Order: sequence, then C-alpha cells, then structure tokens
Amino acid sequence: MFSAFALIDCNNFYASCERVFDPSLRNRPIVILSNNDGCVIARSSEAKELDIAMGTPEFKVRRLLNKHRVAVRSSNYALYGDMSRRVFDTIESVTADLELYSIDEAFARLCAPTETDLASLGRTIRNRVCRHTGIPVSVGIAPTKTLAKLANERAKKDPSYGGVCSMMQPRIIRDTLKQCPVSGIWGIGKKLSHHLNRHGVKTAAQLCTMPDKWIRSNMKVTGLRTVIELRGTPCLEIEESLDAKKGIMSSRSFGKPVSDSEQLMEAVSTFTARAAEKLRSQGCVAGSLTVTISTDKYRDPNRPYKFSRTQTLKNPTASTPVLTAAAGRITGYLFKNGMVYKKASAMLTGLIPQTEIQADLFSDDRYSGKDHSLMESMDRINSRFGKKTVVSASSGMDPEWKMKQQHLSGRYTTQWGELMVVNR
Repeated sequence: MFSAFALIDCNNFYASCERVFDPSLRNRPIVILSNNDGCVIARSSEAKELDIAMGTPEFKVRRLLNKHRVAVRSSNYALYGDMSRRVFDTIESVTADLELYSIDEAFARLCAPTETDLASLGRTIRNRVCRHTGIPVSVGIAPTKTLAKLANERAKKDPSYGGVCSMMQPRIIRDTLKQCPVSGIWGIGKKLSHHLNRHGVKTAAQLCTMPDKWIRSNMKVTGLRTVIELRGTPCLEIEESLDAKKGIMSSRSFGKPVSDSEQLMEAVSTFTARAAEKLRSQGCVAGSLTVTISTDKYRDPNRPYKFSRTQTLKNPTASTPVLTAAAGRITGYLFKNGMVYKKASAMLTGLIPQTEIQADLFSDDRYSGKDHSLMESMDRINSRFGKKTVVSASSGMDPEWKMKQQHLSGRYTTQWGELMVVNR
C-alpha cells in the first residue's frame, strides 16, 4: 500500500458558501466584509482580478464595487462555521485520519494500492465534497505535509490538474521546488525568507541542498524539520486532537460610538459571555479576566486611546454570571464620562481543565457542580434553538451598539426561521 498526505483546501471559502445558497452570485465578483462592514476580509477569484486588496476599507473601494457590480456580503460566521463542519464530515466519509487545520483546510492521510489510486482518491474527495455541500475544493497529495501544501497550490493555480495535484513522483517534486521561492514554503515567514535570500538561498530547491548544520544554525530545529519534509521524509504527522487554547478573547468594534456607561457595560457583558461559552466548550475554567475598552485612536493621536484592567478571580470559574459580574466591575472602573468608545474586548486567561480546579475550601464563590449543570443547560438550549435564546440580562435585549451587518445573508443551515424558501 502507498501512503501519502493530502491537504484539502476550500476554494474562496466564504464566497463559495454565499454562492451555495444564491446561484445568481456564480461567476460574479464577491467580497466579504469584516465586523461592522469595515474592511474586505475575503474575495472571490473574480474580485481578486479587480485588484481589490485584502484588508482594504470598504469605503475606499465603494466606487469600484459599484462600477463592476461586485456583490457585497457581511461576515456570516454562523453559516461559514456550519458549512465547514459539513465539508469535514464529508471528507471523513472517505478517510477518518483527518486533522482540521483551519476553518477551510484539513490534512488527511491517504492509503491506496498504487500512486495512481492515490490521485483517484483525491478526486473522490473533491467530487464528493462538491456534490454533498456545493463547496469547491483543491487537493494536494505528497509524501509529506509540507510538500502537500505546495501540491495544493499547484492544484489551485493550474487548471490542467482539475483541482487535484498528486506530487508523488521525484521528478515532479524537483520541478516544483525549483519554481518555489523560499517565501512560498509553509512555515517560512517574511523575515526568515529575507534572511535566506541574503545568503543566496532563493528557492526551495536551493534550501534543500544546504547542509543540515547550516540549516539548524540559521533556521533552528523547526526549520530543519521543514527542510527534511521538503526532501520527502515525513516529520509531521496527522494531529487528531487540537491543543486547548491558553487564552480566549472576544472582541468587537461597535456599530455606533458609545458614550453611555450602561451601553458599554452591556457590550462588555456580551463579549464576556461569549468568551465564557468558548471556555466551556473546551472543558476549562479561567483564573483571570481582562477587560479593554478603546476610543478612536485617530481623533487625538497624542493621547492614550486604549484602557485595560485585569482581575484575578478568587476561584477559577466558567460561570457566565460570575464572569459578567466581574467584567461589570472592571468596566465601571475604566469608564470615564465624556469619552466616546469605539471597541471593547474581554479576555480570559489562566486557563486550566475543569477537572483540575483547586478551590478555596473557605470560599462560597467557587465553580460548583450546580453552576456547571446550569451553564451546561444554557449551552444546550442555545445550541439547539440559537445562540441568543438564553442570555444574561446584563447583555441587554436589542443593543444600539450592535454590529452593522447591512449585507448579511441568511443563516440557512442553523436557524429554522431563516430556512430558504423556494418559489415555483
């Protein structure tokens, strides 16, 4: 049996999700905007051809968008997250040896009797994902994960591959490494690529010929692993479990400036509750909470615009009421009358598994089994009926500061009330 690594990458994922439920967007340029419809964070291939750069503020390209009839959509993370889950579930029906790398990428290990069968398996994955979800994907197949990344790039850029590039032959690997600049290698950033260029190392092929001692001296152990992978020897395996995060932050810009303390507390409470939900999803509790509020940094560049304070909790907890109460106290301390705030964030740190809590025996303020059951019930209700079915009263019901999402599409796959209606 031949074994290989595959990188499966969704093409223009956010734009593709929008097209699944709106066929009129096919072959039409699309851009996806960030929170509050501020900047371009994703583009379809057609939008890239119009030279609309990532991170560009929407107002700067508004005339260009109107001129070329570019479809504009607000970020719809509920839809994108659910479509991502469906894509990965489909891939798992072909191979269970899967590592979720990002919302639109996954590594997989493939096994087949011949190298030709490996490419055929890649096409099976591509066709099945497209048929089951409507999302186009590119598949790169190679002896190592680093080479699979390069193969995936070839599958995307060269239409002759039909979306699947198998890079198992040494000749194909050599040709690819000769054409690949060191800046295009997975794990080599801008600073390191400049350093390599100064030493005359311009391509991946040149890097592979450098002595191991030189590589380790200039690129450390991780760089040496990358080069060994480029030479065709696997150093990185499929990681089936993700490491728990060491910190969790929820942050948003406001849809409109906030100068009222009550509105500011509602916003911070909402962000804290969201961070607490993420905390519980990974089975952890937090030992400290940091709240940050920001004004407009461009209004008066010479004055501080960001204000922050951290509180260490008496006992580690994942209780939304306890965390939002602490966030309210911090916000009350930071708030100043006459200031206009544009953004806020809540960050949980000091994370430990819930099973390892060492509570103070003489304190009533601890994360008890009753608190855990209450939070678990709330999360189940929100998971089944929608994220905001049950919320803390401190978060408010219809806040004025909520994000601007003027181009938001429906949450077609997660909300009963937003199911598509097809008219005959």
